[in-house]
Amino acid sequence: DNLLEWPFAYRVTFSLLDQSDPSLSKPQHITETFHPDPNWKNFQKPGASRSSLDESTLGFGYPKFISHEDIKKRNYVRDNAIFIKASVEIPQKIL
Repeated sequence: DNLLEWPFAYRVTFSLLDQSDPSLSKPQHITETFHPDPNWKNFQKPGASRSSLDESTLGFGYPKFISHEDIKKRNYVRDNAIFIKASVEIPQKIL
C-alpha cells in the first residue's frame, strides 16, 4: 500500500474467462473495466482506524456482471471452477 498513490485511481479490468476449447470456437470472455472514483471511501488508503462495520469495508463489485443464465451458456464454469483475471494499469513511475 505504501507504494501506491492514494486515493486509488488506477484503471481496473476484471474478466471472466471462457474456458471453451479455443480450437473449437473463439473464447467469449466477459470483461468490465472501471476507473475508481477517488472521492469514494473504498478507494482511500486503508488504515487501522477502520472498523469492520465501516461502510468503506463493504467492497466494490458488479451486481450485473453476468447472469446465472448466461454463465451456463458457455464454458465459464468447468470442473466446478471459474477463472477471473484482474488487471490494474499501474503508472510507469511506480514500476
